[in-house]
Amino acid sequence: METIEQLDTDISDLHTRIATLRAHRANLSSILLSQPHLAARLQPGNQRDKPTETAQRLIKQQSARNLENIHRACAGVTAYKVQDPDPHAVNNGNILGVRIDVSIGGKFVETYHVLLAFQERESESDKVLRIHKHTIPPCIPLQQLANRWLPSSSKDVEDATHPEQDLVHFGRSLRKELVGWHMRVQAVEDLRKEAGLPDSRLKGDGQDTFGIESTAGILNAFVSDDDASSDAEEAEEEEDGIIRILDIESDAAVRQVTITWSDRRTAVININKDGTVEKAVCRTKGGGRDVARSRKAVGPLRGLVQRLMA
Repeated sequence: METIEQLDTDISDLHTRIATLRAHRANLSSILLSQPHLAARLQPGNQRDKPTETAQRLIKQQSARNLENIHRACAGVTAYKVQDPDPHAVNNGNILGVRIDVSIGGKFVETYHVLLAFQERESESDKVLRIHKHTIPPCIPLQQLANRWLPSSSKDVEDATHPEQDLVHFGRSLRKELVGWHMRVQAVEDLRKEAGLPDSRLKGDGQDTFGIESTAGILNAFVSDDDASSDAEEAEEEEDGIIRILDIESDAAVRQVTITWSDRRTAVININKDGTVEKAVCRTKGGGRDVARSRKAVGPLRGLVQRLMA
């Protein structure tokens, strides 16, 4: 006779199998309904039996879904309508949403939304768009882009009596900022892997372990009365004869990267929006500036560790 634990395991396996079969059926249904000539074959004049309303409805839904997926994959910026449930909302709660899909390496990594509401211009009868809600990270200059491409008054634009709004350029510029930011983040993570450092995005116990460790290290360096700990680390490095990179950290916008070596060398690197090192300041162990290494750092962010360690 089977035990209760064995029965629970069998039931769990059956639920997993059912979920897998349902996903497989949905995939096959999407493939079948996406056939290019299926809608034409189901026309009343092309077959004896009249097609059911369910089949026509499923084909229409799949066609709309395929069109949406094509726009999301190719354009990266799509618009949709949202209804604000607030009964006192402006313009009867009509909200225009802008969805921005960011893909890195052939995979969608994140989707961002900007909700735009309508408001009347000052001393004018027409309506303009303004940002209502959004999910954009704080390091992205969203308000500057809105002031440039979605000005609500002449104060937002220089020498413009009646500024025009350009939603297309706003979406393109915002997507460019988001894609550039994600690519810089990925490039810094690749540098950390190349240097043998753990992933800085990994967290433990709900807190950023790297932030805690780096803060503790800085506090210890300030409150210490002697350099016993740093001397011990230096002696350890001198024993094995290997100079390692201790940390690679960046700001929230990934426009400035700081590299710290085990022999007290440091490098502060400025990165442009395209992910290229445009300026670098490398310091030697004694605090002097290493001009030769600073010149080596300028260039693509990829391969930065190899250039600095050479």
